[in-house]
Amino acid sequence: MKKDRDKYFSFYKENRFLRYKQFFLERDILRVAFYLFEAEKKLKTDGFVDKIIIPLSRQTFQRIDCDKLKKVLEELFLLILLEDIEIDLVEIDDMSGRVRKKAVFPQKEAVVLFSAGVDSYSGIKVAEKYYKQLLGLFVAHNDQARVIRIVEAIKPLISTEIRTLYAPPMGSTGYSQLRGFLYILSGGVYINLCKTDKVIVTECGPTMYQPLFSPFDSITYTTHPYVLKAAKDVLTILLGFEPKIIIPFEDLTKAEVISNSGIKDFSTTHSCISQRFGDHDGTCFGCVIKKLACQVSGIKDVKYNKNVFNESANQDNLFNLLNFSDDLLNNYKTMPAFQKEKIGEFRKNDLFERFALDNIAGLMMGVDNQNQIYKKFIGSNQKMFEERITQVREKPKAPDFDKIVS
Repeated sequence: MKKDRDKYFSFYKENRFLRYKQFFLERDILRVAFYLFEAEKKLKTDGFVDKIIIPLSRQTFQRIDCDKLKKVLEELFLLILLEDIEIDLVEIDDMSGRVRKKAVFPQKEAVVLFSAGVDSYSGIKVAEKYYKQLLGLFVAHNDQARVIRIVEAIKPLISTEIRTLYAPPMGSTGYSQLRGFLYILSGGVYINLCKTDKVIVTECGPTMYQPLFSPFDSITYTTHPYVLKAAKDVLTILLGFEPKIIIPFEDLTKAEVISNSGIKDFSTTHSCISQRFGDHDGTCFGCVIKKLACQVSGIKDVKYNKNVFNESANQDNLFNLLNFSDDLLNNYKTMPAFQKEKIGEFRKNDLFERFALDNIAGLMMGVDNQNQIYKKFIGSNQKMFEERITQVREKPKAPDFDKIVS
């Protein structure tokens, strides 16, 4: 029974504290995160999930409002994965053994999530200007060894201590929509350990509110406002206090995030969707967005396997993005409703106009003015995009560390 109960936990290196009896609440927070994460994988492999059974320690089970927690989790699963499931919370004895005193955690002002991507690398560098006592947290999936090595390589470039918490494998079922929920709850573990109430999530705005480019497009809900709100509600129930989930880049484009960071070289970062391989395809949506943003910011980028501006490369993601950006700037009123839905719902017109300018300005810097792509998307508007490049490089919109998930 105990083996099944703890099957998702890793006690490797920094995670050894999870073995200790006194950290039952931290284990409970991770159980909620891990069991939902695993249920999403099961949904993708089996085609259905009707019930998720989550074990909680007796101490937590008897203290919290279990019905409220179940409701939040069921609504999250339905909203993000469109699956109506039942959550069942069960009371367990948890770990036995003596209380250990050697696992001591330093008090911090805030915990910032880190993944070695452009946003998180920029985020931790910018957050260091706002907080003297900061802890970085990298949530590592144990089947992503290359990404783990990338994080280890980038650690010496950051003065803030970065700790690692090991999570269940990502698997081969594709992109996980609930991984952001897992990461924020993992941050909740460390704000409890480090006696703070702040988790900093440094995703840029267009990623948080990513719109559909086509009716059958697949988009990420990793840090969608609904996911952030659910994570906050769950942590409030489990921790017994209301944490502050800070989203300083929520109204910034990726180019603005890069320019605010002060970092001149992003060649050590990783943003490719194919994280299992640790390289950069160059044509996936993550690579395209990053390349265009780095072009606009004038910052050294990674080396891509393929040049997306070359006609021999797969340019589907590039053209989808450019067509969307061009329509947003010139034909917003006639754009399909599915493309504008999130922009209107969250009142992010200005954000996405700047995002669109960045994308086409990045294209302008990457292709010759005789190129057919240049003629199609830039034409006689070169001056407008030159002005946007100057704006991003000299006076970008600033991050807001007072912005929190409500």
